[in-house]
Amino acid sequence: PTVDLSGDWTIVADDRFRKQYNAYMANLGFGYVLRNVALTVIGSTTEHTRQSRDGRHLLVRGKNPRGVWERTLVASGYPDFDTHSDLTERVHYQHKKITVETADAEAVEAEAWWEEGGTVHRSWLRGGRRYGGGDFESYRYLEEGSDGQILVCRSIFHPNDKSKPRAEVLWRFRRDK
Repeated sequence: PTVDLSGDWTIVADDRFRKQYNAYMANLGFGYVLRNVALTVIGSTTEHTRQSRDGRHLLVRGKNPRGVWERTLVASGYPDFDTHSDLTERVHYQHKKITVETADAEAVEAEAWWEEGGTVHRSWLRGGRRYGGGDFESYRYLEEGSDGQILVCRSIFHPNDKSKPRAEVLWRFRRDK
């Protein structure tokens, strides 16, 4: 990758984020009372990230009042930064799939890769049963113009039931000094 997402980060819990987070949780099926409780404590969320193995591994350790969620995402396959046009898509461009736990302690299949010239880390957690079942997609990148001081994580929940709305939130974290 051409960026290093490693660092210690604290959530930017401004009004725009709180409104978006409330809608995200509503779309996941959380009730009004639980959403209000979550909105009062979301500002204490932190994240520690560490890239290793030339960017192939991205450790993400999120911490909030509910607990700690740690996972290592393994980047591989197309459209990754290590693929070439002379390789065959079926054989060489497959993403390595590993098992990780979700924040709800549920085992899911994870795959990850780098996009946009190694500046955006993209991952999918597939096979979740919570929230009616579905997959979580994430894009992690440093915000343009922030001199590496803002880490963005765009999270999207794709429900299995297509009649349900997609849940999406843009997490923004400020680098700790």
